[in-house]
Amino acid sequence: MFLTPPTLSFTIPSVHDGHKLDCRLFHPPGLLTPQSAEEHHASAPPPWARHIAIVAHPYAPLGGSYDDPIVNLVGSVLVQAGFLVATFNFRGASKKDGRTSWTSKPEQADYMSVVGFLAYYAHYLDTAAHTATEQHASLSPILLQCGYSYGATVTTKIPPLDSILASFHSPAVHTSAADIRLRAQHLAEQQNKLASTPISPRKSLGMRVGGDEDISSSPRKSHEVRRSRSFEREEKIRKGVKDILGRSKLVRRRRHKEDQPKPANTEADHHEVDCMPVVSDLPKFRSAYLTVSPPIGLMTNLATMSFPNPFGSLSRKRNQPAQDSEGQEKEKEPQNEAEAAELKLVRNPTLAVYGSNDGMAQLYKIREWTTRLKGHAGSQFLDVEINGASHFWWEEGVIEQLRSAINTYATSLVKNGEKAPMHNSALPDAMALPN
Repeated sequence: MFLTPPTLSFTIPSVHDGHKLDCRLFHPPGLLTPQSAEEHHASAPPPWARHIAIVAHPYAPLGGSYDDPIVNLVGSVLVQAGFLVATFNFRGASKKDGRTSWTSKPEQADYMSVVGFLAYYAHYLDTAAHTATEQHASLSPILLQCGYSYGATVTTKIPPLDSILASFHSPAVHTSAADIRLRAQHLAEQQNKLASTPISPRKSLGMRVGGDEDISSSPRKSHEVRRSRSFEREEKIRKGVKDILGRSKLVRRRRHKEDQPKPANTEADHHEVDCMPVVSDLPKFRSAYLTVSPPIGLMTNLATMSFPNPFGSLSRKRNQPAQDSEGQEKEKEPQNEAEAAELKLVRNPTLAVYGSNDGMAQLYKIREWTTRLKGHAGSQFLDVEINGASHFWWEEGVIEQLRSAINTYATSLVKNGEKAPMHNSALPDAMALPN
């Protein structure tokens, strides 16, 4: 099972610095055009319930990109489970301009840019022809944030979902966040038009706007054709963004002057700018997370320049959990961004899948990490250690175990809705955790 050619291929700016990020979207089988749905009525999949997912790739300097086979595997499983999936290239991937950072901060911003895009794209897609069941309609859709290897590291470090989406609520016009929203709306509206127009099956799935998978000429000519089509696509998107901006009801908001030190307390420190309106009916997405081969340990520290606090144990002793009136421990609110990023993995459904022979990580560190996260009261964190699997999942039989674990988790997310979180007992028996 592999990802089919993307429904859409495009770029968005990173909220970090405007760097262009190559992105791909893969529509699930339940998101069909009316014509296709009628043709396949007998075997039609369940209607798309606005579940969306992002899959981040491994370390770019070592060849990581959205073409990675494990990224492909994870994405294909999620698409079949009913998720609309986005993959993207971090800065520095696929010989593009830019380079991978030492801190992962720019890459975290890259990831958050795709989160913002996907949330608004899903909102603007017209699914009236694919009305969900009452069960689906009564539940908030899922936004599943995934990553493999370095992508898993970035996934664990990004802020909680509400914090990410807050940056897109009413961004100033001509900022990257505003451009991302406008591009999401434009591309969704284009898909809506395609879905309502009786055209060929290939075009009805949006491939006309997607990749160049049908080019069959000399390498040089193919490159020129791809570059020409990419430029043409970008120009169409820019024109569509300008059109939507022209018909948007902008709002004036006071913003802090960029060249002034913070905090600002005087009128002179602020100025009014045109901002995008708040989308009041944006779906209230439920967060979920999936990490594959998270390089916990030395590789994580080197890749992100984050090292353990030597006073960590002392700090933990000084900050013992408070107790409520009945003597039960109360979970402390996060004191900084790092704590908030980690607690999101505890408070929301999360699955970590890794191999016992992962040479890019320290197994005892992974086990310490997973044990600590599972130890929180009411934790929704799960993990699967697959015996004999390496970081690259080359060993015989392990890839099927990885696929099975991801499929079980994804389908459980979709089916359980707001019921009790999935437990380890719901995972395949062969993947039961060691005691």
